[in-house]
Amino acid sequence: MSSLQFRPGHWLFRCPLCKYGFTAAAGALVCRNGHSFDLAREGYVNLLSSRRSRAAAGGDSPAQLQNRARFLGAGYLDTLATTIVGQITRPQGPHRIVDAGSGTGHHLARIAARLPGLVVGLGLDISKDAARQASRRWPTPAVAVADLWAEWPVPDAAIDLVVSIFAPKNFPEMARVLRPGGWLVIAYPGPDHLIELRNRFGLLCQNREASGRYAEMATNFVGLPTVVRWRSRAVLDPVMIRAVILMGSNARHVDPSILDVGLHPLVITFDVNLLFVRKPERNS
Repeated sequence: MSSLQFRPGHWLFRCPLCKYGFTAAAGALVCRNGHSFDLAREGYVNLLSSRRSRAAAGGDSPAQLQNRARFLGAGYLDTLATTIVGQITRPQGPHRIVDAGSGTGHHLARIAARLPGLVVGLGLDISKDAARQASRRWPTPAVAVADLWAEWPVPDAAIDLVVSIFAPKNFPEMARVLRPGGWLVIAYPGPDHLIELRNRFGLLCQNREASGRYAEMATNFVGLPTVVRWRSRAVLDPVMIRAVILMGSNARHVDPSILDVGLHPLVITFDVNLLFVRKPERNS
């Protein structure tokens, strides 16, 4: 295996078994205690601490990832990245990013492209299919299969920006890996997200108490948050309507066959809450 497959972010991972950093050895990441994790030919690494060969249940299926790549590739949510960068950029700029629940890697790549200077991106996802697809599509970020509800394979206080976009939110780990002065950004559905499709197809609704709960958790673990509401509307054709429904958790609740009947282009609302919180500096 060529050393060209090693990416800068690989050196920001740490061994999930003993927490030491990695060096490179014959196509693998190896810690000082000899724990070795092979790089797949696409460039991702499986860092599940149990060394399972298969990721745990709950990750995105290949069909979900295909729909997500189709929808996100059309650019409907790309201004989310612009909004995020506009809120957190400072003169020196964040340069080490963790996308917790990186999926296809689309949001991580878009955010990194909008930040000034050198950016080292890490993607974490429980789905091996997602890690494979993200690594194949984006040649720069380092992607690992990891359980977001367990301890992340990332050192303490090493990260400038943690993002979680429609993904599990492990606030203790987010706080642990953020350096003082670093930013946490989480994105979750607003009250009107996909409202035109919600009743028609029985889509999941955002818990009305979630926003308050996320703000409380962010305050307890990181700092005082600010919430920005991002809204957009777009005309989606039947292919995109199907993709936006089946790319996420609705795929487990909606019968795909009902999406093939009587669909016409519709104006669809995207409503996303963005919670921003900066970890206090040590001397503040």
